Amino acid sequence: MLDRIFYKRKVYTSSLLIGLLLYSCGVGLKTIVPPPHRQPIQVDNEDLPKIAAGKIKSALLPGQVIGGHFDGFAKIRQYDYYAQGIVESWAEDKYKNIIYSELSNAGHNVPNYSTIFGESDKYNIRFYIGATITNSIQQSFGTNAGNYTENFLEIEWELFDRVLNKTVFSYKTHGYGRVVGMSIESSLIAFRNCFRNLLSETAFVDILRKQKPLITKPVFDSEVYYYNSYFNNDSSSINFNKYLEAVFAIKTENGHGTGFIINPDGFAITCYHIIENRSYFDAIFLDGKTIKVDVVSFYPEIDLALLKLTGSNYAYLALADNSEIRMSEDVYAIGTPLSLNLSQTLSKGILSGFRELNNVNFIQTDASINPGNSGGPLILKNGKVVGVISLKLSGIDIEGLGFAISIDEVIAKLNLKRK
Repeated sequence: MLDRIFYKRKVYTSSLLIGLLLYSCGVGLKTIVPPPHRQPIQVDNEDLPKIAAGKIKSALLPGQVIGGHFDGFAKIRQYDYYAQGIVESWAEDKYKNIIYSELSNAGHNVPNYSTIFGESDKYNIRFYIGATITNSIQQSFGTNAGNYTENFLEIEWELFDRVLNKTVFSYKTHGYGRVVGMSIESSLIAFRNCFRNLLSETAFVDILRKQKPLITKPVFDSEVYYYNSYFNNDSSSINFNKYLEAVFAIKTENGHGTGFIINPDGFAITCYHIIENRSYFDAIFLDGKTIKVDVVSFYPEIDLALLKLTGSNYAYLALADNSEIRMSEDVYAIGTPLSLNLSQTLSKGILSGFRELNNVNFIQTDASINPGNSGGPLILKNGKVVGVISLKLSGIDIEGLGFAISIDEVIAKLNLKRK
């Protein structure tokens, strides 16, 4: 059992009474009847949503006796196996490798092996499989007692749907494993058989078949243009009402965010994490108007998405050149902090630094940024965008540091062309 077993020896010496010795023969030994082990249903490379391994947990109580070691022809109990109630990371990795191997062998859509732990594929994963070990029996037998190790596991499986944000299927399976000698391999075999029994359930496979994969990156070959000037305003002009017309709120099942339009044809930008798993949604403007938006392309690795609103002749925001971006410059954040009732909120700060995080260029600001601002523009007073608001750091001793993806990074990654 890989549920972090430790051993506590119980010594039976020749000083014990013969009666006690006879009583001890086979004490605690459980006869395990191996449960049926079924073959997984083959899905024949059907167009199923991507599925990945989630958390592996133990419901066994710390100190719970889960078996023992026996030796001698009478199979005298030598010591107990106890559970400590957790699954260590090295054991969890072995279990997850089994899950991925069995899913792949049955034809399911899994992340590439090289990306399992790096999670570069995580944005396309629709389901996670979690496991909770609810019962375990581990017994080992010395040379004179048969020289083998056996394991019985009972596991509660849960299938979590990232789109619905809830568990959509639960099922309990049993598995048995046996190997020659003293080895943890019996636990791995028992786990594998538990999982194969899950994959053999028609109800489990049907859940996957009924759901579509998450949206994959759209193919978009056309050039998208942007402007470096805004309504022919000069650098001293301030027309925030016009700026607000180009910004919209995005409402999703799990919250809300912000986006902004970059040309009259209705192309717009937001953060990917806001529209993750969606191919279209509604943009909500300051006057209450809603407009359908399609996802044109997205770039999870830098948290950006390119959008297209239906229609044309939109108010838009111009994108600044690097030469216009200077330290200590006044900047303004526009977004939908905390609630949709606060959409198109404007807050002021200064451009307080340039940072590189995870190979992405960011602009740092002390402008007030809150949940819901993500995807909104960070602009100069002339309305030119210097960054796309992406994240914020805060804490007991931190006043609040806002970060926006630098506009030069946005232009380069989205392959935007200046008009």
